[in-house]
Amino acid sequence: MRTFADTYPIFERPDSAAASAQIHLAREPHFRLGALVIKPSLLEVTAGGRRQMLEPRVMQVLVAMARTGGEVVTRDDLIEACWSGRVVGEDAINRCIARLRRLGEQFECGYSIETVPRVGYRLVAAEAGEPAVAAGPLVIVRALRIVFAVAAALGAH
Repeated sequence: MRTFADTYPIFERPDSAAASAQIHLAREPHFRLGALVIKPSLLEVTAGGRRQMLEPRVMQVLVAMARTGGEVVTRDDLIEACWSGRVVGEDAINRCIARLRRLGEQFECGYSIETVPRVGYRLVAAEAGEPAVAAGPLVIVRALRIVFAVAAALGAH
């Protein structure tokens, strides 16, 4: 299984085209996010023997945010990637973000979503065994935390 870092490189700042590229869930690889295993094609998130199913649009938003490797994703990028550029109301995006935040709270070792006012949202992966909290501002620190979390999770198997 590919890790979050393998699937979505975290040391390179994604270009806008990658962040907003259309998401086809059937073609998305499975990846790890903290202690979670995300399976986009199956619409499922698993950790510690627990499984949660997501709606397709909510999974698309999670994948779009994961693609950025911890960088901010704008509402326009989400609309392009998840709604094929169709005009959608603020409530559609807000509902998906709220659902993903609840999911992050259910799985304590998963992730959190930060709102960057007037810019967008940022997905922050938690280390395995550590509650999901926002990482420090340095991209390298976030990247190393994710790498260590994945290594710890793989070493536990």
